Amino acid sequence: MRALRGLAVSVPVLLLSLVNGCSVTDEEAASSEANASVACEGGGVCSDRPLDPKSPWPKFRRGLRQDGRSPVRPRPSDVAPWSFKTGKGIFSTAVIDGDENVYIGSADTFFYALDRRGELRWKVKNGEVIDSSALLDDKGRVYYGAGDGFVRALDRRDGRELWRFQAAAPESTGGYINWFEGNVAIGPDGTLYVPNDNRHVYGLDRDAGRNKPGWPWTMNDQTWSLPAIDPTTGNLYLGNNYIAGYAWMTHFWRNTFALSPTGQELWGDGVQATIAASPMLSEGRMVVGAYDGYVRSYDQASGRVVWSFATNDHVYASPGRLSDGTIIQPSSDGTVYALDAESGALRWQFDTREPIRSSPAIDGDDNIYFGGGDGRLYVLDRHGALRWSRRLIKEDRNDFGGSPALGRDFIVIAGESGEIFATPYDYCLRAGAASDPDCVAGGGEAMPRDGANLLFTTPLGSVLAEPPPQVEANQPLAFTLTKREGGDTKLALIDDRTLKVTLDPPAPVDVDTSGDRRFVTIVPRNRFAAGADGKVKIRLRGDYLMSPTREGLLFSGGRRAGSFDQTFELALGAGGPAAEIPVPARPGDAAGVFELHRIAVPYPTVMPSYNQIGFDSLHYLVGMVEGTSERRVGWVVGGMLDAAGGTVVDPTTQVLFPVEATYKDGLLNLVNESGFTVKAMNFDMPFDVFRVSAHLGADGTPLSQPGVHVKTKCANIPFYGPFLAKLGFCNPTTDVLNVFGSTNIRPHAGGTTTMPAGVGDVRFSVAGGWVGGLVTNPTVTATITGSSLRADEHSFGVLLVDAATGRPVSLKYGLASTTTRTSTPAGKIASVTVNLPESARPARMRAYLMVDTYPAASQSL
Repeated sequence: MRALRGLAVSVPVLLLSLVNGCSVTDEEAASSEANASVACEGGGVCSDRPLDPKSPWPKFRRGLRQDGRSPVRPRPSDVAPWSFKTGKGIFSTAVIDGDENVYIGSADTFFYALDRRGELRWKVKNGEVIDSSALLDDKGRVYYGAGDGFVRALDRRDGRELWRFQAAAPESTGGYINWFEGNVAIGPDGTLYVPNDNRHVYGLDRDAGRNKPGWPWTMNDQTWSLPAIDPTTGNLYLGNNYIAGYAWMTHFWRNTFALSPTGQELWGDGVQATIAASPMLSEGRMVVGAYDGYVRSYDQASGRVVWSFATNDHVYASPGRLSDGTIIQPSSDGTVYALDAESGALRWQFDTREPIRSSPAIDGDDNIYFGGGDGRLYVLDRHGALRWSRRLIKEDRNDFGGSPALGRDFIVIAGESGEIFATPYDYCLRAGAASDPDCVAGGGEAMPRDGANLLFTTPLGSVLAEPPPQVEANQPLAFTLTKREGGDTKLALIDDRTLKVTLDPPAPVDVDTSGDRRFVTIVPRNRFAAGADGKVKIRLRGDYLMSPTREGLLFSGGRRAGSFDQTFELALGAGGPAAEIPVPARPGDAAGVFELHRIAVPYPTVMPSYNQIGFDSLHYLVGMVEGTSERRVGWVVGGMLDAAGGTVVDPTTQVLFPVEATYKDGLLNLVNESGFTVKAMNFDMPFDVFRVSAHLGADGTPLSQPGVHVKTKCANIPFYGPFLAKLGFCNPTTDVLNVFGSTNIRPHAGGTTTMPAGVGDVRFSVAGGWVGGLVTNPTVTATITGSSLRADEHSFGVLLVDAATGRPVSLKYGLASTTTRTSTPAGKIASVTVNLPESARPARMRAYLMVDTYPAASQSL
């Protein structure tokens, strides 16, 4: 597009440009008649704003009002697509400058600057993951927040740091952490508005990097919602993660706000759901979706709800707007909805099989761009018909949590695979594109036929039209219900009272329906049995319900609308040669050790929306303690990355728990079914069942994607449990939160570890219990003398194993209320004590002093 210089524009066009975040097309400017003028670069934002005037996409949702609209129109070109791989997943949105350089952060803790060909210009290391989108201003700077609690201002030319601002510690604000997970906004006067997880929203001077008067503003909870800003008044509109416990509390505990530029509240409202999406301003309205599945339109001046529209799952994506005002809203139910701006009535919908968290970008021709949960970039026309789509992510870890950014020549989007992709606008419409298997031009939705269908769902959340040719014999399985009617996806729930699952050949399994009753898991107690043909036949039959009573996403009742009866014939892998995992017979022997990393929990769908980048950043080490070649006890310890990027034990971790491991023919199960609790995000997280299943090859790496299955009672989850129940993610009959996902597994540091040097002399003792007719909690203490190991450099614990059963004793090992440690004045470890209730005390037990993942000493008690 041509640069606009010295063109006359009419006052209405100028006002329209302000409403649209200062985007003016060539055609709009050329047709104007008045003398008012505005200088815009081709495809950029207006130069009288603090956003970069040359940038086609300078911030998340592009403009101040956040409608996701760009004046750029697709045009034929010979630009080649490119991709760039980072070290971990990306869950944020790129920004693009006037030279089409791309800026984005990754969960690998680096912030990247790439040129228009996808070559690295520079990168900057940060202290934690980055899932915050950056902002480009008119002074040549790029600003972004990171999980280490800092906002950084960099010179875009070379990545040189100009200043950094540190968020207040969470203990001083009532928060749990101080990550910057919200994106960066800017006001008409250049003030940077940056939400933080410590319950503060900061208003920063962009030159000095410090708070302006009136800021920060304190919220009830974490804030991921990026403020939309009225460019005329400078007022801010945003949401918050807070969920009121009861409907009547929303008057007092609100999570939707309008603020003045000086941090004064103008109005507030509350809904019983997290608002992670960023609002959009249009025609005197503020539109935003919430985790209760509703999209709401508010009167911008008063905060009155004008209308609401119900989707069938939580809303993570932010809305966009077509030129005629139609609101485009994706939902994690897999559907993009087009809504009438005045009434909220449905105009059309486009369905996919998997959750959509990607916010829509809209070009000057009203084409709609979004990333799907299936690794594809989709392009719809203004009527909801598919123009084209392109499969970008080729691996199973393929969700797009970030959103498209529209450059002049290409669309940029990044995903869970850690890759950044640039695709030219016409790529899948070029001559010869039909031979590209990743491109689909035109056609309809890739959805099942009308009726109720159960679809095989992979551990990483891919919902498949056809099941895979083979599954592992120990693999947890999941099946998702999809109901189609009249060519559209409709809300339907599995009636778990009528659900029956049978296997041929039979094998013991656990069957659980999810809280939202959209999927069912079938988990073998050990492994599935294969028939003579090498297959297992799994039959699922039951009824499904429609038209339930609804409170947010908590569905109850409903009418029986039909039934399903499907049999899946799945070939089972046969196992084969596998790596040796040594188990120490005595202290000093080598012990096998694995690392679990890049955890993904795609179901229930709310889990990635709340914490996928957090799951992706977790590292756990699992060491073998005792047992035989096929059955043994393992010890799980929380890990962290060292300065070189390698995984080491976190000395401060409160993630300590045992697992029972079975291993034969390469099939590995790591299971804890007796219950345990770990501390995460500063609160105690209980688990009833934890299971990791994998098929390991001869080098100890998986031959297929491992599966994860976790269950816990929502009533036992502190703080968040009642909210998860209200969101409908806890089964209303059993109160079980049923979690299905995956993790990567690899041998750690060569796959074995040995006795740490300098443990010293270790003696175990038991105290407490029945003493003189009084009951005190028994304790087991490992007293350590002569150790050279520092207490602050290692994780120390005492693991107890029931000598009669060979099973670990179920305790909250990681919590300070269970495990205490003392050290010498020189900081060396002196003792480790574990408390156990009398009811959990076995008659005979083996005690192990665990130093990191290694059983450094043991004694029968």
